[in-house]
Amino acid sequence: METKRMADAAAQPQVVANIVPNPWSTIHLDLNVENTGNATAFDIEITFDPPLENGEARSDEMPIPFQKISILKPGQELKSYLSGVGDYLDKTFTVTISWKIHPAGEREALSYLLNMGDYKGVSFLGARDPIVQVADQLKKLREDWSKVASGTRRIRAETYDADDRQRETDAINERYRRVMKEDGVDEPSGDQVTPDREGA
Repeated sequence: METKRMADAAAQPQVVANIVPNPWSTIHLDLNVENTGNATAFDIEITFDPPLENGEARSDEMPIPFQKISILKPGQELKSYLSGVGDYLDKTFTVTISWKIHPAGEREALSYLLNMGDYKGVSFLGARDPIVQVADQLKKLREDWSKVASGTRRIRAETYDADDRQRETDAINERYRRVMKEDGVDEPSGDQVTPDREGA
């Protein structure tokens, strides 16, 4: 019985909600809800005081996401765009989260302060996530190839065949004959002159 009690006590969900910078743009914020515990949480309710506000990309009629979540497995997280940074950095929220360990069980609650001023002065160099960097490079590759596929940009192909080699050999031989003539040296016999010094 004691072992079962300890196992039940160790298997507890822990749901936290946070407002974090968007991985694509540091001037935009995402709402992030995650179950950091090792058990499933049911019937989750989340409130922010003062209430969250939609950003410019979200209509005022749209509800704030993740106020109610039916189920959240261990390690599972949910993300949604919330707003631009705006005046969020000047706010401190009281976050209250409640959930059930069992759908028919009693509710458990957690309350904490979320100070957005923690992000003041934070800066990043390049992509913070390697996956974002790879996705950005693939996007550029796709955009470049779409121009080729549509015919708006042509592929330049330079070929070098036997005729090109013959013309190059003739030009070298001509330069060699001219140098030999200027130096007053008789040209060697034969149909083709092979230069014996570099740059001739």
